[in-house]
Amino acid sequence: MLLLHEVPGHLLRRLRPRAASFARSALARPVVLLVALAIAARSGAAGDRAVVAVDLLRLQSVASIDVSRDGQVAVYAVRSIAPAEWRGDDVEYAPVSHLWLVNLQAERPVPVQLTYGEQTDSDPVLSPDGRRVAFVRKRPGGDAQAHVLSLAGGEAMPLAVVPGGVTDPQWSPDGSTIMVSAGVAIGELPGTPSWSSERPGRDWNDEPFSGTASAPKSKEPSPAGDPERVRAWLARNAAQGDPIVVTRLAFQSERDVRRGWRFQQIFLLSASDSSAPPRRVTSGFRDHKTPQFMPDGRRIIFAAADPGTMHPDREEASGIWSVAIDGADERELLQLPGWQLTRPRPSRDGSVVAFLGKQLDDPAYRQTVIGLVGPSGGEPIWLTESLDRSVRQFEWMGATPKLLLTAPDAGGVPLFMASPGLLEASKIVSESGGSPIGVLAFGTSGAVTVYAQCSVEQPCTLRMRDNRGDREIADLNPWVADRRLSRPVRGEVKRPDGTIVEYWVMEPSNRKPGQRTPLLLEIHGGPSGMWGPGEASMWHEFQMFCSAGWGIVYANPRGSGGYGYAFQRGSRQDWGAGPAGDVLAAVDEALRLDWVDSDRLAVTGGSYGGFLTAWLITRDHRFKAAVAQRGVYDLDTFFGEGNAWRLVERSFGGLPFDSRLRDLLDRNSPFLDARRIQTPLLILHGLQDMRTGVSQAFMLYRALKVLNKPVELVLYPDADHDLSRDGNPKDRIDRLLRISEFIGRWVK
Repeated sequence: MLLLHEVPGHLLRRLRPRAASFARSALARPVVLLVALAIAARSGAAGDRAVVAVDLLRLQSVASIDVSRDGQVAVYAVRSIAPAEWRGDDVEYAPVSHLWLVNLQAERPVPVQLTYGEQTDSDPVLSPDGRRVAFVRKRPGGDAQAHVLSLAGGEAMPLAVVPGGVTDPQWSPDGSTIMVSAGVAIGELPGTPSWSSERPGRDWNDEPFSGTASAPKSKEPSPAGDPERVRAWLARNAAQGDPIVVTRLAFQSERDVRRGWRFQQIFLLSASDSSAPPRRVTSGFRDHKTPQFMPDGRRIIFAAADPGTMHPDREEASGIWSVAIDGADERELLQLPGWQLTRPRPSRDGSVVAFLGKQLDDPAYRQTVIGLVGPSGGEPIWLTESLDRSVRQFEWMGATPKLLLTAPDAGGVPLFMASPGLLEASKIVSESGGSPIGVLAFGTSGAVTVYAQCSVEQPCTLRMRDNRGDREIADLNPWVADRRLSRPVRGEVKRPDGTIVEYWVMEPSNRKPGQRTPLLLEIHGGPSGMWGPGEASMWHEFQMFCSAGWGIVYANPRGSGGYGYAFQRGSRQDWGAGPAGDVLAAVDEALRLDWVDSDRLAVTGGSYGGFLTAWLITRDHRFKAAVAQRGVYDLDTFFGEGNAWRLVERSFGGLPFDSRLRDLLDRNSPFLDARRIQTPLLILHGLQDMRTGVSQAFMLYRALKVLNKPVELVLYPDADHDLSRDGNPKDRIDRLLRISEFIGRWVK
């Protein structure tokens, strides 16, 4: 039963008419099962079924959570893939996201699904009175737009449409208005930028179609007219995107070349009248990021760069600003030279503003910290400086002076608590069954905290903490209960230079006593990524390979996040030798186990992990097969073709054309050592990948092919750099099976 007597009265209308369809919903079945079992504790007994590639379609995870101010209810977004079972190649598998509601005051809280369909519903935010939820809905082929849903029943109401779509909805304190962020084309903003267009010999307004509102009108464009008409014809063609004229330094997005300029602006929408037009609060030729209402509702705070003469592609510093809700009186709250300040969040009484800060003198390695400043500015207090970890999410704990936060830490992502009264941040949630967990998202009212957790036993559960303790609300993946799982075993190895490297080994989940099995070395990206038992993105892949009879070893070599500034800086000017020695040391430790067959080793990694995979097999020939995914293989080419090109300068201390770096960059470019590769290699890459660029995959493939080395190249036509995380589900399954099939050719 649905335990309706435990639901607040104003929610009954929503629960009753949906009960039948709720029970029939494929996405609701796991929760109905939990209700029937009264959320009984799992026995912990291992299942007997293998985790397989198509189980990817079954995975569900929580993307965002909001708790009402009174702690009565929480709303959250669940990401999944529809349909949830493999039905053949003729079925379109697509990621979807739906909203769920849970009454936190019930003795046994039971989640209820609020939204259904093929759309993506995300970023839910409860109104100040807890009776409505604002969120962003994106239908297939459409832009993301703001909606409001009453928890008392009825359909979601679309708010005023903002061209191009919106993000980050926020309620005004009085509940009458929804604030959103949206990109606005340069031509829709008044005036002309104060910074140069950086088009040689030209300026913003010396031709028609230049993009600004102040651009002059012209005669009829013509390729056969006078110079003015020819220039107008060329400008019109460029404005239409054929050809694409590139003048920007940061000219690439994740998938293509940027066309024109768009700047993030702040809009206000009526929360009750969808016919009321959106009102733009800000203008100006800069991005206005992560806005928040001040508690009195009269001003909005946001992060932005200084509106000076520095070109946005060259300005990385930003500060905290505020503006009146009518767009007047824009003023600087805090600007620190050499710092990037983001994500301002006022305390409930408005007496303090918390924000994230990062120093830009060493941006590849500096940790992101929480700062506190008064509402009128002043000298900030750095709240988490001693933590020496990069903060991800943070929230005020209701009306208290405390904050909850998450940060990668030694193979997990714990939930920390910090306040000015504490000497250092303390861990609130960090382990399950002796292994690190990962907090994927959380929301808090202060008295009640709801969080999503990834653990070895479960890729995602929803949990809550209050004065009654810590307990599970929902298991989003009950199908895992009958799967054979492998538990990572932690180890550490001390390197010759004194560096301590943490690693984990996973035994094949179907290994028979006395059986020796192959071992797969998996390498994370970044280089500042971090893996561990709490890393949700690798849960399925690791368990799949363990179910298929492989052991797994993975490490966090020098350069990894989660271990502090000094450790993360350990790979500076050394992407190859140092980290390679670290992961090989982890392999050597794993080889001490009696079940590992030293003659059946393979290696794979993605992004920076693809780089290190390629670098390893130019120096070490113990691996029978290798798979390099989405990698960087030549630093000179990466500088030119990848949108993450700044990593070259930040990681190596200079640019490819600096002669003093020539030998250093060559030593860290595995493409140049292709002759030394003996290991059969599979190269995987997405054709739309603008982060690392795809031509380096072509270069490495061609070099090995010319040298008659065993190599195969697989390209995913519509995939970008996030292929393995957020790509097309069919491509993601294909990728897993291709890795398995290729390695299986060489490791029997």
